[in-house]
Amino acid sequence: MARQINVIRDGAESIFDFKKVDRAKLYGKRKRVVLDEAGESCVKAELSEDGSSIIRSGMTMQAYFDPEGEWVESSRMVGLDEEGKPVEKVPSTLGVGQELEEVEPGALSQNQTIAVYHLSPVDFDEGLKKKLDAGSIFRFLINYRADYSAEIGFLLSNDAGIFVLATKSATPEWCELKSVAVESFTDDSEVDDDLDFEMF
Repeated sequence: MARQINVIRDGAESIFDFKKVDRAKLYGKRKRVVLDEAGESCVKAELSEDGSSIIRSGMTMQAYFDPEGEWVESSRMVGLDEEGKPVEKVPSTLGVGQELEEVEPGALSQNQTIAVYHLSPVDFDEGLKKKLDAGSIFRFLINYRADYSAEIGFLLSNDAGIFVLATKSATPEWCELKSVAVESFTDDSEVDDDLDFEMF
């Protein structure tokens, strides 16, 4: 059974199928294929720093090396907070109803979009549909797979359809001068600005 995005507003649940929107689906893509002398496709690989191993694509996701060089499988790794204490994984929200909170459009500016999903209604609450058609934006928690932090989803619609923007909080860093430069003007009235055309 396909996993779905479920949201709840005023006690009414809406269910959506979804597909991730990416550049390849929007614009298509090209792929450059490197061939060997026999015309077979080459596989990308790289040599480890010590020159003892050849690492192929996908191998680094299976395990890591600790500072002592010991092989550590991904299943043994845990998330840590800022104090170095283990944190629990946040379960996937797919198929689990998530409460919607209506927000102002400005709330989007405080987040960085990391994924966009196009939704297809399976069971669409009429009240939610009217609000989205009127331009309302709703916020909820979304987590595609179990992870150590949930993402912030924004549900909205436009003429192209219904979308969810999966985002992470992004606090802007403001930069300013330690001291403000003060303009100083000098009196150049005594400077002779007459040009000597013989110099050209």
